[in-house]
Amino acid sequence: MTFRLDALARNALRPDEVVVVDWHVTGLCCADSGEFSVRALRRGRLPRRFRPVDALPHNIVYAHPTAWAHLAKRDVAVSCRRAGPLRWFTTDLPPDAGLRACLGRLPPLNA
Repeated sequence: MTFRLDALARNALRPDEVVVVDWHVTGLCCADSGEFSVRALRRGRLPRRFRPVDALPHNIVYAHPTAWAHLAKRDVAVSCRRAGPLRWFTTDLPPDAGLRACLGRLPPLNA
């Protein structure tokens, strides 16, 4: 899995922050059903279970183990939108990527 942060995302991060790809469980019958979220988090508050992922720049993106498993071998672009002091980190994944990943129907690699 390779994450590429564009200039907007790199500039939006503070020096002590990393980008976190989190996994939120949405189904009661299956722990695998869920959705991705992308946010900034201070490095000191990063949970130990989150794994570093291959990213440009290096050591700046971490992923929840379930998110990591679903996004393995994929290239994901991360950007950031701003409205004053508020920041929204976004990816080029489809809005329903978590559901698609659970069903094994994410778009083809490098598509």
